[in-house]
Amino acid sequence: MRRLGALLTVVVPVALMGASGQRAAVASYPAPTFRVATFNIHKGADRPGRYDLEQTIDLIAHLDADLVGVQEALRNHAGFGCDDQPALIAEGLRQRTGQPWTSVYAQSWVTEDRRCLGRGQGDDVETEGVAFFARDRILESRWVRLSEGRVGLAARVASMPDVPVIVTHLAASRQDQAGRAQELGRLLPWAAQQRPGVLLGDLNARPDADELAPVLARYRDAWAEADARGVARGVLSGSTRPGRRVSRIDYVLYSPDVPLTLQSVEIVDPATLPGLGGVSDHFPVVATFLRGVPGDTVTPVVGTR
Repeated sequence: MRRLGALLTVVVPVALMGASGQRAAVASYPAPTFRVATFNIHKGADRPGRYDLEQTIDLIAHLDADLVGVQEALRNHAGFGCDDQPALIAEGLRQRTGQPWTSVYAQSWVTEDRRCLGRGQGDDVETEGVAFFARDRILESRWVRLSEGRVGLAARVASMPDVPVIVTHLAASRQDQAGRAQELGRLLPWAAQQRPGVLLGDLNARPDADELAPVLARYRDAWAEADARGVARGVLSGSTRPGRRVSRIDYVLYSPDVPLTLQSVEIVDPATLPGLGGVSDHFPVVATFLRGVPGDTVTPVVGTR
């Protein structure tokens, strides 16, 4: 039986707020853009379900994002090598990019499964959760329990310290609409306490779903806005689920008051990339913002990376 346990946070390496509540010093970051991504990694498996965490890491590195929020990250799962996936992904990103990636992980599902410990592998019971991977330092992270097996995780990064970014993974299936509504009823007030920011994740609902109405009343839907302005890239149907009818359930959403201006959004089909195939059963969504005051126009930026 699964139960929800205490939060487990893994940060490698990371500067957090001290007991005085003061933030760590903010490093300089010259890039004029801030790129965020959401990706349901399907437990590190490809579309048919074969475990291949290296391919997952390759795709995350390809996204070239400053901050990536993922869902379905595992620790100590006997069917997935007993791996500490957040730690392995962060280390893999450092090796591939030469940059000091940091991470934070919030466990949502916790089981009593101790098979990895019985094999002399892993360090605890099996868990599943959400995680952030940041190109630079994560200054602060917080979490909120939404329901049995669902959490919201907020982080602030050194390159954009005044913009909290929240990742979540809401209840699955069309039949669990009430569950998602309940989770959002807990998440949205908590998010409002963090200051205007970005909300991303697998919401398991299409944009016209009733339970998303309160979300879209508070946040702008980055892909819909980019599509309307002709700066949507990648999977132009908007679908974030490969091999299905158009099903957009993965989102990057942002507050109108956040000091960012949307530049473009891409839904990435890894099958179109060299050396990659059907990585995960979701497509990543990447949004590129210009840093600065909020704006209603999309301004091209050339040569930012």
